[in-house]
Amino acid sequence: MRNRLAPPSFCVVAVLVAAICVMQLSIPSIATLLRMTFVTGIPAAESTAAYEKHFAGVVGNTQHTSKDADVSRAFYNLATEFYEYGWGDSFHFGWRHKNEPHRTSILNAQVHLATQLGVKDGSRVLDMGCGIGGPMRAVVRMTGANVTGLTINEHQVSRAREITSKLPRFMQERCSYHVQDYLHVDASIAESAYDAAFYMESSLHCKDRTRTFSETYRLLRPGGRLVALEYVTLDGWKPADPYHAEMMAKHIQGNGASETPSVGQALSMVRDAGFEVLEHYDYMALGRLVHGEDEFPWWADLRLTHQGLWPTLLPAHPWVRTTLNSLLWVLSSLNLVPADVYRAAVLMDIGGDGLSALGELGAISPQYTIVAEKPAVKPPA
Repeated sequence: MRNRLAPPSFCVVAVLVAAICVMQLSIPSIATLLRMTFVTGIPAAESTAAYEKHFAGVVGNTQHTSKDADVSRAFYNLATEFYEYGWGDSFHFGWRHKNEPHRTSILNAQVHLATQLGVKDGSRVLDMGCGIGGPMRAVVRMTGANVTGLTINEHQVSRAREITSKLPRFMQERCSYHVQDYLHVDASIAESAYDAAFYMESSLHCKDRTRTFSETYRLLRPGGRLVALEYVTLDGWKPADPYHAEMMAKHIQGNGASETPSVGQALSMVRDAGFEVLEHYDYMALGRLVHGEDEFPWWADLRLTHQGLWPTLLPAHPWVRTTLNSLLWVLSSLNLVPADVYRAAVLMDIGGDGLSALGELGAISPQYTIVAEKPAVKPPA
């Protein structure tokens, strides 16, 4: 594919100092990026060159060449610090009114999730692919449930525990994080013990989603609820269109994704795991119904075409991202920061540009909502 990591033009370096100063004043999470850039480096010394090899030959909506677990683990070593810097502790999308801030998009999606889970104080809930725990902490705050988060990435568990350790005891007692492959959850996570489970945009990292849904089915009690917010292709996806194919390949490489299913395929994978589907719909389509022409859609924080020159989310604005990449390239050329920090930043741009372009085309949704239930055990006749 054409998405090679190449040095940027020096023309954007001219605005470097002003942009970084604004970021430092406006975005507290700049400390996260600075810590990785100058202190810790990429977690687990992950290599962007090794990561890119997984995607050799990927064209359009095709599967990468490696095991899903290996790709996901490597991707989040490269991406987690950048995601937290640019997006906060919740690595997902949402919609909002055009005059509202980015955090409202995140909150809207989390309220939607918590409402669909239907849990209460003391309920036992699984977060299948928890990242650094932003959505599950929101579920705890909104419901009082005890949430167990699973992620394949050790660095994410460490960071999630660090964040939670600074929260009140109420939150600490209800949040737990574990390194687990959600395709093969080990016996340390109790079987048939959970009231509900959710995927907040997290199943995109496996092609055979039936495998992870089957694990969730095993861990839920009879009558337990699944809420899966799924990446799917929509009617706007045109696989034969070269631009669509290019943007999809960028999304797959730049977001560590597997081949993206259609709505029908996603529903089949839930049912094949044993669940009864209760309802399904594209949550991202509701923003236009709620706000009409005043909707700020899920993909717009990443698109210059929609937000114009004034950033709606400063680190995500294309010009700011380009400026940051120029800084990192200069610093890596001077051997002041690891070269993979710069290359990982460019990789994040590849993913963001591809995915947001697909969103603008109406080709993909990151939150097609599937609500399902593990059938209750029927009493003997």
